[in-house]
Amino acid sequence: MPQTTVSNPIKEITDSLTELLDFTLTTGMNVFQTLTKSGTDITSKLAPAIKSLPLPSMGGCCKIPPPCWMPRELSAVASHVCPGGSATLRLRITNCGLGIRSVSAEADQGATVSPASIQIAPLHRGWLTITYNVPAAETCGQSTEILVLIRGCKDYYLRWTIAVSDRGCQCCHEIDVEDCPDLIHHWYDHFYCVRACPSDQARVIGR
Repeated sequence: MPQTTVSNPIKEITDSLTELLDFTLTTGMNVFQTLTKSGTDITSKLAPAIKSLPLPSMGGCCKIPPPCWMPRELSAVASHVCPGGSATLRLRITNCGLGIRSVSAEADQGATVSPASIQIAPLHRGWLTITYNVPAAETCGQSTEILVLIRGCKDYYLRWTIAVSDRGCQCCHEIDVEDCPDLIHHWYDHFYCVRACPSDQARVIGR
């Protein structure tokens, strides 16, 4: 009784790929041996092609940010105020979490914060205002650097430079602070880093 042969498409594809790979490797080795025997300088021939290849950058997605326990740096601010004038920095803080957020701020160099702290409802915004009065005795060209610390779901800081100038007597800047929990675990994170905000964790545990 004649035997019936059943075709196996997967085996046929695998055999074809194996033959193609073997042919490619054999051809490459034959070309390499031919060039080597003829005395051709392979390095000088391949160098231009290697240099033209795009190399991966060490920046971009591979840049490791500060560890989780360090405060986040906000953009620096520069204000120009005349002697005797005042500079104002308004912080618009957004609570991106699902719990009530308590946010406070502090500043050095005699700057005042009003109010000292605020309660922000979930997904709402609040304002903190920092004011610095430039002494009337200061002259143009002098400057004062103020370090501002903000404590919410996370800690933030920014450097505020007050430059004494005759270009304006009053100055006001507004800074947006997105105070959001980081719920994504990145490859560079430590496992002991707290991902959610403290009040959000209490809300989940208390449900």
